[in-house]
Amino acid sequence: MEPVLVYNRRDIFTKSNLNKLRKEGYIPAVAYGDDIKSLPGYVSKKEFEKLYHQKGLAGKIKISIDGKERTALIKEVQTHYTKGNIIHVDFQILSENKPIYVEVPIIFENAEILKSRGLVLQRQMDTVEIEGLPKDIPEHLVIDLMSYEKPTAIKLKDIKLPEGIKITEDLDEVVAVIDVSEITEEPEVEEKKEETSSNA
Repeated sequence: MEPVLVYNRRDIFTKSNLNKLRKEGYIPAVAYGDDIKSLPGYVSKKEFEKLYHQKGLAGKIKISIDGKERTALIKEVQTHYTKGNIIHVDFQILSENKPIYVEVPIIFENAEILKSRGLVLQRQMDTVEIEGLPKDIPEHLVIDLMSYEKPTAIKLKDIKLPEGIKITEDLDEVVAVIDVSEITEEPEVEEKKEETSSNA
């Protein structure tokens, strides 16, 4: 069963209250959506960090507001500029019947097979914007490198998309380039040949 993050309303907006919440193990937050203009609140630091580690930024999670379960995106995460700890989170509440736009990571599978084929992967993009209903949005898009046996350019249009999902960016954009890997042995052989000819 998917975990549900409890979202608590916040009615006090002083700096001292924010510091108190953080000391007590909470992260100040704001939630917004079609039916929620802007709702200040706070969530458990421990529970949120666990979900954030699993889902990442733009990850789709379940949150409970006033006892009602909603689907939300982790829209923005603010960290302390020196300590690096999370100090504030924005959640976008999703309408199940309204398409959303979100950036998701691009994952390359079977990259290790390229080395055995004398090839190397040069990544050009790490994320891509997609559109779809919240229920259809994947956590990432996958490019399987198993079938690539020679140098080529992989474009957005080459990505296999889940049903109901489309890429909003230029489909001719290059995601990655598969190229011939550099060979270091040949120069060493040439140097040995030059040494042999000079000794002769």
